[in-house]
Amino acid sequence: MIFYFAGAEIPSHRTLLAEQNATHVGMSYMGLRRRVKFSKPWLLADHYPPEQSVFLDSGCHTLNRTGVEVTPEEIQDIADHYDQFVEQNLDRLQAYTEFDALPMGREWIEERRRHLDPERAIVVWHEEWGIDALKQMADHYPYIAVGQGTCGDRDIIPLLRSLSRTIRLHGMGFSSPPLLLAADWYSVSSTTWLSAAQHGETFVWTGTEMKRYPSRYKTQARKRHRTLITGAGFDIDRIDADDASENLRLSLWSWRKQIDHITQRHGNAVTPTAETATPRNGENTLATVTAIHPEPGNERATHTPSERVKKLLPGIATEEFQHRYTDPETGERKSRTEHRINAVDPGVRVCDGCFLAKKCPEYSPGESCAYEMPVKVRTKEQYIALLDSMISMQAMRVFSMRMSEEVEGGYADPNLSSEMDRLAKYVKLKADIEEAGFTFSMKMAGRGEGQGDQAGIISRLFGARSDGPPALSPAGTVSADHALSQMGIMDAEIVEEPAPKE
Repeated sequence: MIFYFAGAEIPSHRTLLAEQNATHVGMSYMGLRRRVKFSKPWLLADHYPPEQSVFLDSGCHTLNRTGVEVTPEEIQDIADHYDQFVEQNLDRLQAYTEFDALPMGREWIEERRRHLDPERAIVVWHEEWGIDALKQMADHYPYIAVGQGTCGDRDIIPLLRSLSRTIRLHGMGFSSPPLLLAADWYSVSSTTWLSAAQHGETFVWTGTEMKRYPSRYKTQARKRHRTLITGAGFDIDRIDADDASENLRLSLWSWRKQIDHITQRHGNAVTPTAETATPRNGENTLATVTAIHPEPGNERATHTPSERVKKLLPGIATEEFQHRYTDPETGERKSRTEHRINAVDPGVRVCDGCFLAKKCPEYSPGESCAYEMPVKVRTKEQYIALLDSMISMQAMRVFSMRMSEEVEGGYADPNLSSEMDRLAKYVKLKADIEEAGFTFSMKMAGRGEGQGDQAGIISRLFGARSDGPPALSPAGTVSADHALSQMGIMDAEIVEEPAPKE
């Protein structure tokens, strides 16, 4: 999947993307039009290094918004200049979108498609046109763009996934990782990474996912990920000071990590290679997606997958135990062998793929993790020991954060407050467990119909009306089953319950 970091029409963003070696950038024609008067030809080759591939968005979404008052004559003049701009830079563009000005009508847009470059042009589907229009477009055009808003309805995802096998799909304005994973996108463009400077948001790649924090949570987020941010080579002091350039560098780094992660998770995605995805010196290098059709007469699949030996998932183990129960038909006590599940060390983590590889003292290329965590929690004592360990670790975290709070001037850190609350919960949980007792309860049923008969049962068991000593077994011991059956008492259950608190 190609991800275009949009916003490169702005000089400062363009410079930052070049300094950070971003190989795929996007720009908006309408955004550039607001900054440049076009008194002379504006050539991409003069503003972008040759190793960058450039995606051009017409920017017609600014004209398609409700409330925008632009006359048809003005839109036609802008469209004509856009065509001229594309023609002047066609040899330097990797892809560009059509001028899809909805106020001009669908017929006007479709008429202009006859003049598009068949390899680089991307036609845009709009939700109000309907699903049938999307299917018709897929029959005639090899490269189609859809917006993130139109994909909010999950019902369209199966269709997009099917279309991606025969055409190239482009996601416009995408910032949702689930949607990026939902279909095999050939390319995506987004300006969301610029929110770090425009809206004060903070993007941080944690090693497994990207966290996005709104401006009101930026202080907590930056303190929480301080070690990670500094370890990645960023100046945390400049980020805390809301330095736009440093925050954009962090955002760009996090987004690139996120895109790499998504690309790896696309098991059967059409992934462009270095030779086919990045143009050099204006060469046309868009990969061709070929549809695979079944041979005549073989509409049905004839291949049967082989049976594979099933295995337990890593991190799961089972053990046998004897389960005792009462046969509901005969009333006899029986036992059967059953299995229960346990969590164990999965043993699949390797040093090369671990996010701690650069700092781990036991790092060894190509080896599995040298550490294990043999934790077992079966008995009350083991449970208490686990809580003791958690309380100790949490207390060390709280004291460490407290020192950090003092070093930074004593300003109350909300992260520290939340960790103190968590420590208090652990301490209370342990105290509740240690103070808990148990209650003995017995359920009985008699053969009589009134309360007096049941009271007689109690008296025969514990009171003066007992009918003599309990029956003895042949060995001379008390036969509990025989004694209870003589009194008409059925099996009883012992239920352990926590004692009520005083």
